[in-house]
Amino acid sequence: MFTYIWPHREKFVERPSLGEWSAHASVFLSNILKTCPYANRWQRRHASTTQEEFIPSPHLVASRERIHGFTGDTDAQQASTRTTIARFNTWLTEAAENGQYPKALDLAAQMKARKIQPDVTTYVALINAAAYHRMWLDAWAIFDDMMAAGLQPNTAVFNGLIKAQNACTSDYIWEVLRKMDELDVKPDATTFQLIIVRLTSNDNMELAIQFYQTMKTYKIVPNMLTALALIHCVAQAGYPKLAIDLITDFEAYTLRQLDYTFFMPCLIASAEAFYLDGVITCWKQIVHVFNIHPGEGVCLAALDTAARGGHPDLAADVLRVLKTLGIDWQEYHFAPLIEAFCRQMQLREAIRVLDMMRDEGIEPIPETASALLEALTSTEAIDSLWGIADEMLKEGKKVDIIILQVLISASVKLGDLQRAIGAYKSLAEYGATADVTIFNSLLQGCVAASHRDLGNLLLDDMKAIQVKPDEKTYETFIFLCLTQEDYEDAFFYLEEMKSAGFHPEYNVYARIVRKCISTNDFRYKVAFQEMQEMGHMPRSDLKKMVQSKEGGKGSDDQVQPALSLQTESTSMDGAALRFFETGGTEGAAQLPKEHI
Repeated sequence: MFTYIWPHREKFVERPSLGEWSAHASVFLSNILKTCPYANRWQRRHASTTQEEFIPSPHLVASRERIHGFTGDTDAQQASTRTTIARFNTWLTEAAENGQYPKALDLAAQMKARKIQPDVTTYVALINAAAYHRMWLDAWAIFDDMMAAGLQPNTAVFNGLIKAQNACTSDYIWEVLRKMDELDVKPDATTFQLIIVRLTSNDNMELAIQFYQTMKTYKIVPNMLTALALIHCVAQAGYPKLAIDLITDFEAYTLRQLDYTFFMPCLIASAEAFYLDGVITCWKQIVHVFNIHPGEGVCLAALDTAARGGHPDLAADVLRVLKTLGIDWQEYHFAPLIEAFCRQMQLREAIRVLDMMRDEGIEPIPETASALLEALTSTEAIDSLWGIADEMLKEGKKVDIIILQVLISASVKLGDLQRAIGAYKSLAEYGATADVTIFNSLLQGCVAASHRDLGNLLLDDMKAIQVKPDEKTYETFIFLCLTQEDYEDAFFYLEEMKSAGFHPEYNVYARIVRKCISTNDFRYKVAFQEMQEMGHMPRSDLKKMVQSKEGGKGSDDQVQPALSLQTESTSMDGAALRFFETGGTEGAAQLPKEHI
């Protein structure tokens, strides 16, 4: 039956054989069950001095007829009294369901005392009682006793045996299945449920899917628990498409309506894998069919998937659900919606999202429109966005400063510094003023073009409109100085950057070291030492360069330290010191013209 799933293997379970058990016990119920307190109480309760079973007297029956006005069905009552095996099986089943294994043994002992012959139902209840506590050896003993009694086991017997093996390794289950093949007992839906749930609990997804497909050969429809366990296992393993395919397959075989618990793990797995089709399918079922709102974490993952997949409708619906959940919109909620529009090149709608953010009291940041910048990969795309900005201006609408920042950054990114400067000069036409983000973008263009003079003019403009430089400004201008043959000012702006309270990044020191080594400037030792003092660990390529400069001898510890990056030609005089001490109100004439 199952041999094509598992190849034939040797016997795994080292347990006494049927013959060995029979040698020391003729039947299980007759030898290992003892009279227990439960049996004593039951016998005292139902004891009779004249007969074994209680039979109502004729006088009692007649009095009941007079009082209640009906004639009792004495035949049915006597039949109920006579079918003692059914009554015991009912009690045994109840004890098994409640996990009362000792009570089940007591009831079996009572059956022995009354010489009641057990049937298959009796053994099923006893095996289930043992399986409740995962007493697999007892379950096998009861099974072998049933075989010795000449009873043919049914599927329920083997289902109980499978349950009893839960505390054992999977090899013990193969013994049960081989026994089913030997006795030609067909599995049912519960058999497959026990096996598949066991396999999925151990993350054995492949074998569980094999058993699921095997059910079709037996024309057995899986129950809800079986399908749910398998779908959860597949989804959590990171296969959302396969999990959704299993849902579709299960829906074709069952008439029951699936609930949201089937789709929620698929939604999470699809969002984590950025599987757009899976997110859309599960989102529609959960939100629009079952009217269930996922948590914020799932919504954020769905937003990221909608952004990457360019699906603004899904992103907008996720924002609606977040609002319904009472979660206040934030900047990071709108950024994916802008990205979704940009991937569809719906630039006008992306701009409208910026207006919506400001209406909601949310201030966009340059990173909010990073997707818009990525979408402008050609001059045609830049011209298209310029056209939208001009139309907005003609309609009397204010052009968001973020749009102008993106236009200038996109021009710099394409290497069109002239277009970027032209956009910078036309900011006043749009009622905007350059901010530090725009100046940093323009300075990056100067670095790419090695245009130091233009960088100096931009610094003058910053001072004129009182734009305070940030860390990026200092870093970019240092890089600009390093593009020149005369790079002395790079050391000055490094000191000024530290004086302003900024912590220079690794790349700043690395570029200085490389520049000094390339020009045989001994100050590479100073910069290299200060890099380590600032907490930056030199990377392997930079270490090799320094060691190569030193002739390959020694290590980093042999690089001589220096007290300052300033040389005699760039040391600060009294005017410069007064400039820093007074915040720039004195001594400015002694500093370089392009001082930030």
